[in-house]
Amino acid sequence: MSLAKSILPMNSVDSNEKLPTVLKTSSSDELLQRYAVGDRDFPGSKLSGADLNSNNLSRTDLSRANLKGAHLSHANLSNANLSDANLINAELLGVNLNRANLNSTKLSGADLSGADLRDTILSGADLRGANLSYADLSGASLRLTDLRGANLCGTNLRNTNLNDAFLNYTNLENTCLLGAKLKRTDFKDANIKNAIFGHNKELSEDTQLQLEMQGIVFEDSEQKIRQIS
Repeated sequence: MSLAKSILPMNSVDSNEKLPTVLKTSSSDELLQRYAVGDRDFPGSKLSGADLNSNNLSRTDLSRANLKGAHLSHANLSNANLSDANLINAELLGVNLNRANLNSTKLSGADLSGADLRDTILSGADLRGANLSYADLSGASLRLTDLRGANLCGTNLRNTNLNDAFLNYTNLENTCLLGAKLKRTDFKDANIKNAIFGHNKELSEDTQLQLEMQGIVFEDSEQKIRQIS
């Protein structure tokens, strides 16, 4: 009997049609076994607290999965679908989420420090209180994303879409925002010490005024920006 058949649950349907797999709670071993034999579709999986550190799960469909408190540090989730997933308080240090789909994903309290989030879709995601320090989000979409109270110290936000994002009480110290879209972005009470702005697209007047009140000076039409010490 092949490995693929030996790990199928007893109530599996014997069909040529490939059906999405729903895993039992915290069944990380089964997930990895199925991935090893070519399965990539695991929507709605129940994997809260699962230990998946340093594993390759690229191009996996984990949309709507419950990964609350899961351990995914240094895992490869590039091009994965994690839309609408629950990753509250998950450990994602140094994770590779390059070009992944995290649309409307719950990531409050998650640790994404040093993560690769280049060109990742995070529109509408909940990142309140998350740690994104020194992560690379260049080219990512953060439209309507809630980043209130998050730590983005030293984060690369170059050319990101932050239109309508909430950055209240966010730590943006030493963060690079060159070329970022800042239409109706809310920076109220954010820490922007030594943050780098410039050539920001779609910069709305209310956002510009908010930043100027916090010490950012827009010197000319090319948006050469410096901060008052």
